[in-house]
Amino acid sequence: MSSTHASLQVSEDSVKKPLVVERGKDCAPSRPSLWRRLVQYGSAEYVTVGSMCLNFFSSTCIVVANKYAMDSLGFRYGSTLTLFHFICTSALLYVSSRCFGLFERKPCELYKVAKLAAGAAGFVVLTNLSLQYNSVGFYQVMKVMTTPTIVVIEALFYQKQLENRLKLALTPVCLGVVLTTATDFRLNLHGTLIASAGVIVTSLYQIWSGTMQKTLQLDALQLQYYTSPMSALFLLPFVPLMDNWRPGSPDSIFAYAFTPYRLGVILMTGVLAFLVNISIFMVIGRTSPVTYNVLGHAKTAVIISSDFLFFGRPRDLRNFAGVLLTMIGVVWYTHLKLEDQRSDAKSKVNDSSGSICKASTASP
Repeated sequence: MSSTHASLQVSEDSVKKPLVVERGKDCAPSRPSLWRRLVQYGSAEYVTVGSMCLNFFSSTCIVVANKYAMDSLGFRYGSTLTLFHFICTSALLYVSSRCFGLFERKPCELYKVAKLAAGAAGFVVLTNLSLQYNSVGFYQVMKVMTTPTIVVIEALFYQKQLENRLKLALTPVCLGVVLTTATDFRLNLHGTLIASAGVIVTSLYQIWSGTMQKTLQLDALQLQYYTSPMSALFLLPFVPLMDNWRPGSPDSIFAYAFTPYRLGVILMTGVLAFLVNISIFMVIGRTSPVTYNVLGHAKTAVIISSDFLFFGRPRDLRNFAGVLLTMIGVVWYTHLKLEDQRSDAKSKVNDSSGSICKASTASP
């Protein structure tokens, strides 16, 4: 999974929910998870810095590793790679929960998360295929278009309107994407269509994910514990159709030379996909929204820079201007959203203080 489940929306409140007792068990409090015990007894600063470093490393390295496997090692089977990532994530989440207590499992009816699991399978496949058929820079810039697309979908289908100042901040994002697309050195119709479809499916997935976490009262890891294996099952029948699994074909996956080194790289991408998932959970639980978003901007800059350093992207001034314009819009939009969050938090504190004062005045 490339940036995969990085799109799961995790709130600070979801990390701090009370422990859940499964049905049929005693009401005695369950043992705290490994993560909570680490935070409780370890050095807070070291845990925070370590979480941020893990998230930065895994999120940037998985994009570079996936692209390296596809281009340099010739593993042109993006759907198969996605299936492998889902299997790795499912297995490692199971081990982390059952053996190490990294997070608490919470009972959930599977049919309620089936739609989300199907959406996850779709968006991760399209994301990896976009990386396969496009340059790293174009792939990353198109992912930025997820935010404007969510705004449009919510306006059309959920009657949620965005303030004009936020719409204005998204304008340079869209213009930067257009400029980057028009000047990309590997621009092709097939890759552009896949990237565009990926943006739409990712936007729907993020909307569903945020809604479902609130409805089911599950945090990101608890939700992925159920969706990852279901996504693998949904994807399995379609992988042979999307990739070449014909045994007699010279381009088939069965004809691919799986050397120990190549197997090691592919296995590493699966482990990185899992590390992206758990590190997002840890970072949001330990840092402020400002820190998390600054970390996100740094990851985007490094991923785009890797296209110039490792994958032969020419230093075109117009293309660079498009990337820069996109980043300016992203930072501007993020700044405005964080301002809104601070204002909302301040108003809630003032409201609660006012209610307390009124109650004190009313009491004899």
